[in-house]
Amino acid sequence: MNDLYLGLIALGVLVMAAIQVGAVVAALRAARRVGEMATRFEQDVRPIVVNLQKVSEEAARVSTMAATQVDRLDSLVANISRRVEETAATVQQTILQPARDGLALLSTLKNVIASFRDLREPRAPQEPPEPDEARSARPAAHRGGRVAPDDDLFIG
Repeated sequence: MNDLYLGLIALGVLVMAAIQVGAVVAALRAARRVGEMATRFEQDVRPIVVNLQKVSEEAARVSTMAATQVDRLDSLVANISRRVEETAATVQQTILQPARDGLALLSTLKNVIASFRDLREPRAPQEPPEPDEARSARPAAHRGGRVAPDDDLFIG
């Protein structure tokens, strides 16, 4: 009976060894497949990564160009604004100021002519001014001989 137990133990050890060898072979095959898939994945992804790098470089270049264009536009707008202000100042100095001076001269001439006319016309003697209460109590015809423009429209 001892020999039988020894035979069963030997058979069990052989079965366990066969299962372990099968597991190692299956693990090696799986490792090889995973390696092949990783290689295939790397080959498939490599062009995508290269394209992303190119797109990133192009985006950086375009961004730099856009910043340069914005700077140029800003300086152009500032230059145009400065020129418009200079032109407005020049127009004011060459056209508006002489026109103002001419209008002031005409106004002065008008005042001088009006003062000469006033000297030629005889003046009516002026009455001393009355207080407001006394003036409002009298009818319009008695207020210095003049009728206010609104008094002729008054019905009362």
